[in-house]
Amino acid sequence: MTDQNTGLFVINIFVLALCGGLYMVLPYLTRKSLLFGVKVPPEAYSDPAAQEMRRSYVRVCLLGTLVLLLICVAQFMLWREWTMAATMYLPLLVIPLYFIAFVPNWKRAVQLKAERGWQVPSVIFAETNSSHTRGKLSNVPWGWYIAGLVIVLATFAIAVIQYPHLPDMIAAHLDGSMQPTRMIPKTWGSVLMVPLMNLALLAIMLPVGIMIERAKLQIDPSAPRKSFAQHRAYRSRMGNAMGFLILSMILLIGLVGLPILFPVSPALGGGIFRIAMVVLIVIPLIVLVAVVLKTGQGGCKVKVDVDESATENESISAEKSKAYGRGDDKYWIIGTFYYNPDDLAYIVEDRFGTNIGFNYAKRLVQLGTVLLVLGLVAIYVWSTMQLL
Repeated sequence: MTDQNTGLFVINIFVLALCGGLYMVLPYLTRKSLLFGVKVPPEAYSDPAAQEMRRSYVRVCLLGTLVLLLICVAQFMLWREWTMAATMYLPLLVIPLYFIAFVPNWKRAVQLKAERGWQVPSVIFAETNSSHTRGKLSNVPWGWYIAGLVIVLATFAIAVIQYPHLPDMIAAHLDGSMQPTRMIPKTWGSVLMVPLMNLALLAIMLPVGIMIERAKLQIDPSAPRKSFAQHRAYRSRMGNAMGFLILSMILLIGLVGLPILFPVSPALGGGIFRIAMVVLIVIPLIVLVAVVLKTGQGGCKVKVDVDESATENESISAEKSKAYGRGDDKYWIIGTFYYNPDDLAYIVEDRFGTNIGFNYAKRLVQLGTVLLVLGLVAIYVWSTMQLL
């Protein structure tokens, strides 16, 4: 019989392969005026050296992904009891993999720009409050987050109601048939662990949805109306895809914790729960990746049919949206982290892939980053102590 560790192993393989594959296509989703975090002329995209850099980046990502997959397989074959820990922590290694692949190519891009003598202005055009398509908080797809909050509150209520009826020892680990394999003492912390994890997840991920809507995206001054249409598509697609993913994660975590409060029949529960877990992981990730591939950075991959003949208002808006310094490489640490005290923006468009970034010169951003890191570390440490 397939046990829980086998299901977690399959999920781990899927996540690692998906993340690695997504990394490989990032150079091809980025605007042609950006080469590994370095601002270049759009025609530089076709430069043979630039093409080789993209191929080199893909090779490193491919090799790194294969190594992580091999580690995952070795762990499952030799130390199966550590599969839960591997599922929690092994995917985190894709973060250093990204920098291992990206940073050398960023250095080569800086050198290539100097060797070719590419001259580009440090001014970019980015959406501001004067450009009418910049997202408003009312445009955030709140339905996903409200549904997630309802689920969190429901799991809190269920846990509180069930607490007096639970035995002194409750399940901390379940096998593929939803039968306990490890027991821990009943405490409010152990019983409320799942809803608290979901509440923390919702608090951490909600700002992502707001960032997508509020980020100042780049405008093509020669075709502002097209840029605005692409931005609207980008915000709508990415906002809904992220909302769907977050809601699915909340459902998944809640589903994992539900059998602890309500033991189910081995004949019925195991199969249903395994299928539900796979569906809640695979489908949202596939949707997100499909949206990323079809949308591109700031919507640059979106094909829109607009009339650029009547663009007076948009041109005026674009002219007012000049962002001095944001296009200057010196303000981008290793082509990734934007640090410009003179820029009023807090949320900016990143320089690689389809990400949204921050202006790390702002105190509020620095504080938020520290709190986010501490929060994630606390969640992982707490989850490890409770589940392993």
